[in-house]
Amino acid sequence: IIVEGEVEVIGRDAEGSPLKVCEFGVGDCVGELEFIYDHLTAADVRAKTDVRAAKLNRQHFELCMGPVVDVLKRNAGEENKVYDYYNSAKKVPRDSSLSSLSLSMSASR
Repeated sequence: IIVEGEVEVIGRDAEGSPLKVCEFGVGDCVGELEFIYDHLTAADVRAKTDVRAAKLNRQHFELCMGPVVDVLKRNAGEENKVYDYYNSAKKVPRDSSLSSLSLSMSASR
């Protein structure tokens, strides 16, 4: 969860070239789709400014978000550029050793 700052999500096109998918800011959640669908990350998150973020491991995510997982899944099925990219990129099974989302980053200067 982004507490301060802004990030951009960078995916890859069919040829493997970087593709800007979207941007997120304060209050936005990043990486929740990997927890919901149990997949590896589908894109990279790059800081646009200095960023502070809260980290949730899978267990805490499920405790906090369990009741809304169905809503998130439904939203992921609707037309949305974030979810569209994710759905096209989530082909690789998740590495079970990746049990938490970590976002501590600074913008490149």
